Amino acid sequence: MSEPKWTPAQRAAIEDRGGALLVSAAAGSGKTAVLTERAVRLITDPDHPVDADRLLIVTFTNAAAAELRARIGQALLRRSQAEPGNSALRRQRMLLQRAPICTIDAFCLDLLHKHFQALDIPPDFSPADPGSVETLRAAALSETLEHAYADPDFCAFADLYGKGRTDRAAGETILHVYDFLRALPDYDKKLDEFLAPWEAENGFASTCWHDILLREAARDAQSARELFEAALADANTDSVQELGEAQLKKTPAAIRKAEEAVQEKYEEVCGRLEEAAARLGEVERLARAGEWTSLYDRLTPSVLGMEETPGLKGSRRRLKGDHKTAIKTRASEAADLFETICGLVSCSMEEAEADRKEALPRLRALFAAVRDFDARFSAKKQERKLLEFSDFEHQALRLLRDADGKTTPLCESIRQNYAAVMVDEYQDTNALQDALYTCLATPSGDDLFLVGDLKQSIYRFRQADPSIFRQKLDRWPLLPGGVARPRPEEGTPGRNALLALDANFRSAPQVVAGINFLFEQLMAPSLGDTAYGDGQRLVCGAPGTYVGCVEAHFLPDDTAETDANFIAEKIEQLVAAGEPVREGSATRPVRYEDCCILLAARGDFPAYAEALTARGIPVYADARENLLDAPHIRPLIALLRVIDNPAQDIYLAAAMLGPLFGFTDDDLVRLRALQRKTSLYGAVLAAVQSEEDNEFTRKARAFYARLTELRRMARSVPVEQLLEEIFASTGYLAALGVMENGTRRREDARRFAAFCASVGGSGISALVRAIDAAALAGSTGQDTVPGGSRPGCVTIMTIHRSKGLQFPVVFLADTARRFNAADTRQPVLLHREVGAGLRLRPEAGEGAYKTAAYAALANVHEQEMRSEQMRLLYVALTRAQDELILTIPLGMTKTTNPFAKAAAFLTAGAGETLHQQAACFADWLRAALLVHPGSGPLRRLAENLELPFVDTRSTIAVTVHDAPAEAAEPETAEEILETASADPALVETLRAGFGWQYPAADLAAVPAKVSVTSIVHKQEQTTLERPAFLSKDGLTAAEMGTALHAFLEHADFAALAAGLAGGGDTLAEAIRTERQRQVEAKLTPPEIAEKLDVSKIRRFVEGEAFARIRAAKQVLRELDFITALPASAVLAAQGSARPQADSAAAQARVLVQGIADIVLVFDDHIELLDYKTDRKKTEQEFLDAYRAQLDLYALAIEKRFAPKPVTYQGIYSFSLNRLLEVET
Repeated sequence: MSEPKWTPAQRAAIEDRGGALLVSAAAGSGKTAVLTERAVRLITDPDHPVDADRLLIVTFTNAAAAELRARIGQALLRRSQAEPGNSALRRQRMLLQRAPICTIDAFCLDLLHKHFQALDIPPDFSPADPGSVETLRAAALSETLEHAYADPDFCAFADLYGKGRTDRAAGETILHVYDFLRALPDYDKKLDEFLAPWEAENGFASTCWHDILLREAARDAQSARELFEAALADANTDSVQELGEAQLKKTPAAIRKAEEAVQEKYEEVCGRLEEAAARLGEVERLARAGEWTSLYDRLTPSVLGMEETPGLKGSRRRLKGDHKTAIKTRASEAADLFETICGLVSCSMEEAEADRKEALPRLRALFAAVRDFDARFSAKKQERKLLEFSDFEHQALRLLRDADGKTTPLCESIRQNYAAVMVDEYQDTNALQDALYTCLATPSGDDLFLVGDLKQSIYRFRQADPSIFRQKLDRWPLLPGGVARPRPEEGTPGRNALLALDANFRSAPQVVAGINFLFEQLMAPSLGDTAYGDGQRLVCGAPGTYVGCVEAHFLPDDTAETDANFIAEKIEQLVAAGEPVREGSATRPVRYEDCCILLAARGDFPAYAEALTARGIPVYADARENLLDAPHIRPLIALLRVIDNPAQDIYLAAAMLGPLFGFTDDDLVRLRALQRKTSLYGAVLAAVQSEEDNEFTRKARAFYARLTELRRMARSVPVEQLLEEIFASTGYLAALGVMENGTRRREDARRFAAFCASVGGSGISALVRAIDAAALAGSTGQDTVPGGSRPGCVTIMTIHRSKGLQFPVVFLADTARRFNAADTRQPVLLHREVGAGLRLRPEAGEGAYKTAAYAALANVHEQEMRSEQMRLLYVALTRAQDELILTIPLGMTKTTNPFAKAAAFLTAGAGETLHQQAACFADWLRAALLVHPGSGPLRRLAENLELPFVDTRSTIAVTVHDAPAEAAEPETAEEILETASADPALVETLRAGFGWQYPAADLAAVPAKVSVTSIVHKQEQTTLERPAFLSKDGLTAAEMGTALHAFLEHADFAALAAGLAGGGDTLAEAIRTERQRQVEAKLTPPEIAEKLDVSKIRRFVEGEAFARIRAAKQVLRELDFITALPASAVLAAQGSARPQADSAAAQARVLVQGIADIVLVFDDHIELLDYKTDRKKTEQEFLDAYRAQLDLYALAIEKRFAPKPVTYQGIYSFSLNRLLEVET
């Protein structure tokens, strides 16, 4: 048996036994082969052999676990064949079958099954499917919100985002916080940690938020200063140039005049740039010194407009030198950085303390709601005997350690079962999983073997935390000499060590060199979480005569169509030219299946597929689809729904027309012809009972008999047996097998059957409900898993799906797609180390503002988001074996030149800040390629030929493509048909057919449902309102109207009536007392209550409207209603013409919804009152605007209180201070 040729680093990783080892394995470095060989060597060690079932190997996916088990099995088989008499090897192959080589979820699930008695979980628990989880979450959240709204502080939190109109944002925030916490061990304690900095009075200066914002401000200030200084240097150079040109004037007077003009111009420009550089230097110094208050004071004049923004904004001086573009670009970008700094340091210490006091009760209430949701959700899962994936890990951790973090006696026992703990893809671990690995390893961690690549951590959206890997990367020492250590002596603990596998055996030399060049320019600890240096830089592990290539194509626009058409044409050219790619040690012509197009998201898959198909190129779009959406699963779902309830025409038709039963469209037409006025199932019954005996009726009878038998079985046998019968009796599995991708389709059907078996224990109806819930959740937990490519087809896939795969030719497309920054805009931001932050709403203001904590967290999240995008770019580029082709839009517009911007930053030494501003891959690629020796065309676009090149051995072919010439317009249809004559008879027939009108066409103008206020708003014109900060009382008209409505909605009319009876001061005191009562009851915010116009309320109480209220037997306030009214009345209220009496619209009814301000109930009649706060309306304008609203109110209220009629309708105008009668 020949020994594989291991590199020294690979051999060290395989043979090291001196303690815990972290292997940083670059893309294509053979880490799976190393992991396999290490496991085999442990099993077959002549001195210290380890049984195969004592190896705990954790993988990221089930597929990876299966592959690793198979590889180890094959290696043991080869050794066994080489040593036929070795019974130990045969035994190890059997033990391997039960070895815990699995995902962490699968391991924890097995642990719970074995030790459930140590926890408060039932022995017959089962894993919850996504549909059930979603249903239980929704129920628990609904109960949590109902309970939380009893807390005024939670109401105040919810009003920050929903403004009292909806609780969606509050509910989503509870779930967001809960899901974040579930990736952490001891997450309940984490909530207290998050609250701690908010509870410290005047403690902002000691928080990490303070330090983060100042550190970022210092970095931006340094970059802005460097930009201003570079602009100043350019301006001085240009002034010398222009003075030299002035010397060329013909007369001394002209020379002197020209010199004075140049000196005057550059004196101002250079003076402003020099002052700006000095100001930014001062800002940088204050930020680095931690002087928050001094920095805030220094920035405040600029924020208030008392001091000009540094730079050249507003300057009218016309620059003409060679560096004019660079000067303007640098000054403009530096000024933007100054604005960013003002946003970072946006509050004083006193304002930060005020924000803390306001935010603290809201955060407490939110976290209390999260704890309540956790308890309710857990109770519902326990009631159903269900556990979700995160429960597996949390419950397993409870088995292994106590609340104080100490390992349990059971953990000590479980540890003895494992001689080694090996973790693959360690970069995608979260804190909870890392705690589990620590518990399972020996106390010293000697048996830990962790392998991964920080540069390929791309699952932050799944709560993966690359900082765990990075901390070990920073703290663990390198493996001494890069050679394996012997096993320590008994009783002597081993030591932690770090080893890099940087040899890439996947990519050709020029592909490796191109990737290295790009990431040497881009990746840094602040952008990607690691420096791209020794140990991270790729080393070509497979040099040879074939060198490969990297191409960068700059396209004229950023549309998917342009990108897709270029790539389709390029692939066509590659295949036609027989471009060579490697196969073993030789080369062969490229084939379609060698090509892969990588996209950041699936949204544009169709554009690329259509472009390829248009050129006759076979294509496979590798989109992970929900199992329930798979075309070959939908007929099964339709049949199960029909078995539960056959009176569902659409599902019955789907089941009959599908491959299960083979009915045709004509068959269904014949069925409907037999029975027109009943359901489709009724038509089937009619066919069954028909006296005719022909092929059609026999087919219908056979179908009915089969369906009846399946419905009978569904009542008496388990769901899995029902599915087996469906498969057996219809031959559906066999039919799937002969279709394209038949093996995968059959596997999907089996997975669907497994899903049905897991959720259908309570019968067919429960199964249908579970299918509905899974469809709502978007997953069954059994998603289809298509392979990476298809023979003979170009593959289109997302970058995430490509991880672990490789292709001879890779196109990175759609590089202008903007990064998804939604995580930085959540209502509440969370971070494991930085804590929690939220936005607040100013008094009497609409928009929310960022607290300092929120600004710091948003900054951290933005950096982490861009770091993950940098790693995603690395994953994409390292998929290429032989050719890497980048398509990048130029991004040039009349006002934007990304190359000039990049050059401005790079020549000023501010590249890190430039890269931190990137919004898409294209921004990074443009900047990196700009300094490549082959980037001549890009230099000309940047208008900067002085930018130094980077010394590199890489060859990247840079091509700038012009927009294609517009094709001549084709002839119009009229021109083509101009000489053709029409058949008069056919024309008349077509006119008659297309001239048919739907008899009930007037129903299209009749709405199904309207709200009364929408009718009013439709008729009114929008008016611009004086903003709140200019209003005398600080409130807009709309806000004052809302305040008056709220006051009267909650007012104690009896107390106001008593005050009225007392007269004068008594009434005024009664109004003030009522206002204070509403504030204390949190019915009206204090800042609104203080600004209520008491005089308007007093006039209302003293007027006719209040007299009617006091006279009523019953007063109903804010009475909501929804009722059906004649369409003619609704259309009239909308200002539309009434329908004709005999039309369909005249017979229709419309649901009308509204809220009446005041309904006064008397013994024999009803009166309606409505408050209006509109300003600048006359009495007639009020009546014209709101008559329709009151008329609809009257119709609805009369219907509700029949037989009492509505005899009076009135509008009380607060601007006119009187009651207006609306005559009917």
